[in-house]
Amino acid sequence: MTRPSVIVYAPQLYELGFKQHHIDGEALALHASLTSDGYDCVLVDAYYRGARQPSLSQAITQAGRPEAVIAHLWTSDAYGPRLRAIAAELAEARRTFGIPVIGFGPLAVSAGPTGLGRHHQDLAAGAGPAGVGAAIGRYLRGYTPLTTLGKAELPYLADAVVSVSASRGCQGRCTFCAYNSDLGSGWLELPVPSVVADIAHLHRLTGATRFALADSDFGGTPAACRARARQLADGLAAAGLNQELRLSVNIRTETLDPGTVQVLAEAGVRTMLIGVESFNPDTLHRLYGKRQDLQKLAGIVSAADACGITTVASYILWHPWQTIAGIRDELSAISGFGRWRVPQFMARSRLLVIPGTVIERKIRDAGLLDSAPFERRFRFADAGAAALDQALRSWFEQAAMPVLSGLSERRDGDLAALGALKHAEWQWLTETAGVPAAAASG
Repeated sequence: MTRPSVIVYAPQLYELGFKQHHIDGEALALHASLTSDGYDCVLVDAYYRGARQPSLSQAITQAGRPEAVIAHLWTSDAYGPRLRAIAAELAEARRTFGIPVIGFGPLAVSAGPTGLGRHHQDLAAGAGPAGVGAAIGRYLRGYTPLTTLGKAELPYLADAVVSVSASRGCQGRCTFCAYNSDLGSGWLELPVPSVVADIAHLHRLTGATRFALADSDFGGTPAACRARARQLADGLAAAGLNQELRLSVNIRTETLDPGTVQVLAEAGVRTMLIGVESFNPDTLHRLYGKRQDLQKLAGIVSAADACGITTVASYILWHPWQTIAGIRDELSAISGFGRWRVPQFMARSRLLVIPGTVIERKIRDAGLLDSAPFERRFRFADAGAAALDQALRSWFEQAAMPVLSGLSERRDGDLAALGALKHAEWQWLTETAGVPAAAASG
């Protein structure tokens, strides 16, 4: 009996010359799950640019007529022009080959009804053949081992950054976030010992030494985080990999204490990615709905520094109710925290308004939302903040983008050029905003 065929498509979500060696581990795991479910599954990982991949059209042609294309759409960074281009590509595949396209991932779920859905009737989670939708549902509710994958299914180089998931969803309830939208619930714990086995298997077959625990919330709760960190450290040590691999982890400070940070360092974690978002407590708690304690954050960052873990923080400087005074205060706070810990350009450190989120409703109710397919933009309530934002955008387009478009992580020296651009932007913004030089030196 012929096995039904499907294509799992991980589109390129970033357009510039960085993140070229990252592997979409969630798409890889869904591929493994569908294969074990009886499908003849082909993974097209265009997100990974370290090796040549067939185009989506080529993959469909080679597969005959698959039952569906499943597109993994996950990062809110792609919402807007990039997502519009991906949707056009998928719509063309549907028109040309006459097959349904199923959106998979939090961005597909949240964007589908208001952006993608209008242009592509099948591009929403659960659309398409009933059997495929049910198989995706089973994947989301459980754990799929990656140890079933063979070398032919892992065409990656040793310099790849491989993402794996040790949980799904998040215990947080940030008003701007859509990462729980494809689960319909909160945090789902996956078995850490099995994830360790996956990491060991992927390392053995690809030679990769960099792994990203791409969970939105690795720990879940303080007690669970402590236990899971110990399982990770003990498992990798037993496999002889805790000194050989470099791990990064997405984690909430609410789940951490200095002891847990130390255990993560023992496991080989070298980077912690934390959603700081604001150093204004009112913005943090009332606008973003985050429960983060800024004093505790400082202690966790200090503990991470002490054991060789770099803290990388996401930050949202620009939002509809920002003011000039607020910008000055926050830029000073970022300087004290360490500007180098925030990887974003300040021009892009802005609130991304995703359809269906709490913050979208709040901004709409305030009359500050502009809506279009694939795009939500906010307006500023404060004219001074709006003028400074526009001036920064103009500086960025004229001074930064012409350089950025030519940079690549593959070339020696380009990371230094990227750092120099961020420093130049920081100087321009702090001087233009009137931040005292002593407070802007971070």
